Amino acid sequence: MKIHIEEVNVEEILPVRQTVLRNGKPREECFFEGDLAEGTIHLALYNNEELVAIASVLKDASEKINTNNQYRLRGMAVVPNQQSKGYGRHLLLYAEDLIQQKAPATLWFNARTTAIEFYQKNNFQVFGKEFDIPNVGPHFLMFKNYEQT
Repeated sequence: MKIHIEEVNVEEILPVRQTVLRNGKPREECFFEGDLAEGTIHLALYNNEELVAIASVLKDASEKINTNNQYRLRGMAVVPNQQSKGYGRHLLLYAEDLIQQKAPATLWFNARTTAIEFYQKNNFQVFGKEFDIPNVGPHFLMFKNYEQT
């Protein structure tokens, strides 16, 4: 097993977004605001050259979190037949390393309710109450602060 992570073009991660996050909806519905913004990083985790996990990190602030230098994790997904093998954690740690280099900083995201336990195991905190994203489902706002070292 050879795992590696690459920074890729958004086009390369759209098939996984379409399958895992948007339930096969049309490709144009799989683009997120900020995908093409300067500084946005799209990550792809490969196992033996097979794309198995994706995530995007962009400069974006949540008005609900009162910190400076905020970054947002978006579209994190692991293909269904590769879940529970540690790929998501591996990719999340890589994204966190990127943010740690920008400390002090905050990484935040809207997590699907079904993924809350995964993020809590990785020391992210829930902020506020559950809310619904139309056509996607129930979510919680989650975050982690990174201090300067």
